[in-house]
Amino acid sequence: MSTFLIVSTGTGNSLYVADRIPHDGMCFTEDLLDGRCTIPGDTDRLGLIFPVYCGGLPWSMRRLVSDVLAERDNRSLGYIFAIATNGGLPLYALHDMDRTLQDSGLALSYGNTVRMPDAYLPLKKKAVTDNEAEAIAAKAEDRLRTIISDVQDEKIMLPHKGPFARIIRKLSSISMVPGKQEKLTVDSSACSRCGTCISICPMENIKEEDGGIVFGDRCVSCFACYHRCPERAIRFPGASGQYRGLVETARLRRR
Repeated sequence: MSTFLIVSTGTGNSLYVADRIPHDGMCFTEDLLDGRCTIPGDTDRLGLIFPVYCGGLPWSMRRLVSDVLAERDNRSLGYIFAIATNGGLPLYALHDMDRTLQDSGLALSYGNTVRMPDAYLPLKKKAVTDNEAEAIAAKAEDRLRTIISDVQDEKIMLPHKGPFARIIRKLSSISMVPGKQEKLTVDSSACSRCGTCISICPMENIKEEDGGIVFGDRCVSCFACYHRCPERAIRFPGASGQYRGLVETARLRRR
């Protein structure tokens, strides 16, 4: 059996989970979308690992299914599993993935969720501390062991469709379209121009221009740049602290 993982991640929570799943290969969604990576033709077990955004799928994962998987020869695929990482409530993200796969002629075999440290800033302006992050990760271990066992045994477990699932899916697909993040700013006096934010942004939305850091109009509010800035030069109104993540920053570099 050949297991290939597709990972959508901002601050690294989903990558942390993906590292725990036995696999033969792994790729970021953005690299697949841009043609920098391909799914091996002999893949028969496909894992989709992603954070919950607005109760649904990240924009890149939704596009990955509709633009890449839908156009691929998937006759070798016998088992597709999805793992959603969530800081708050997972809502119907797995149901969203199930329906998105169905729309592309594919079927989800197994879905599960894992609570991870919350990196989203607009709702809770104070970032989780290192101790809080470690405690949450420790509590996730039992769930991860169950998921690993389930996937290895190719267990079938389909997501629950709850009330308002269709509405939440629609709202998520609309609200998570990339746009301009007006509230993120850069303190030029603190910025060292190290390029960390540029290299880890999954949407390639940050660049250096005229000696300063500039945000484009493709932000999906993952807040990786805020949390991973070594100088704490990226600011969000009212937010304090940084969630430094469970994987090394170097692992998140796209380029």
